[in-house]
Amino acid sequence: MRRVTVRENADASQDSFLDVVTNIVGILIILVMLIGARVQSLALSSEASASPAVVVTMEELASLAQEATSVEHELAELEAQMATLAAAANGAAMGRMQLAEALAALKLERDARRAAVDEETAESARHRAEMEALEEAIAKAEEEAKALAYAEAETEEILAYPTPIGRTVNGDEMHFQLQGGNIASIPLQELFGMARNRAQRHTGSLTQLTNHIESVGPTQGFALDYVIETQVDRARGQVLVRSREWVVRPQQQALGEPLSVALAEGSAFRRKMARITPETTVTLWCYPDSFEAFREIRAELYRLRIPAAGRPLPEGAPIGGSADGSKSVAQ
Repeated sequence: MRRVTVRENADASQDSFLDVVTNIVGILIILVMLIGARVQSLALSSEASASPAVVVTMEELASLAQEATSVEHELAELEAQMATLAAAANGAAMGRMQLAEALAALKLERDARRAAVDEETAESARHRAEMEALEEAIAKAEEEAKALAYAEAETEEILAYPTPIGRTVNGDEMHFQLQGGNIASIPLQELFGMARNRAQRHTGSLTQLTNHIESVGPTQGFALDYVIETQVDRARGQVLVRSREWVVRPQQQALGEPLSVALAEGSAFRRKMARITPETTVTLWCYPDSFEAFREIRAELYRLRIPAAGRPLPEGAPIGGSADGSKSVAQ
């Protein structure tokens, strides 16, 4: 009985082992099938990646990579060209500055030459006017000489003065015009003061002020035309402004007082002589038609012990002076 039981248990164990083996073989078969499906899927995926569209995309990517490399090279070349252009621009800027400096120097030279030409023109015009006035005076003197040659001799009283000792006037001067038998005070110092005030109020450049004809007045019947000249004192660091030439213009005919009125008490001439200082010299600008009046005025000034200086003028010549002209000589 016991042997039958052992056999039955052995058969049951063998059946269980066979079931286990069968299950393992089934599992292996399933695994093989899964692996085969996976391999097929990988093959299909490999074939899909090798499709024409993918190949074209890869080629485009390669082309774009090449273009990117080319663009980088072009950018490098452009940067080099920009550096070259910047250097050229800096050189051009320096050239423009040099040209501007050369142009400014040429303009200064042109202005200097133009000023020199204007000065020569003014000097020539002044000389021409003086020559014409001298020619007229010579012609008039010749006519008077011819008239005197045929005139009867007359006895003329000559006033005798002490031997004069001339001295150059360096102090104050009071100026008078003798014309047409009239004597008129010339406010020269007042006109010069007006000219100084105008120069001080000038707001432009010194180039505009130099060699420019200005006018002030009229005052007391006279106006003043003058040419300004500037000088640079480098030692003192100053700019000096002075009148290089000046001309006094009467604003009307018959200015002043007749000689008889001027020598009378209470006249304008007498009032001026009463306020004069001993250091002041009276300068008489006399035209040919007033030589007789000049002699009488000079005699009266000698009696009053006032120094007198005579400035004879040709007919029509203006009253004027310059920085390089001569000073009055008093007696």
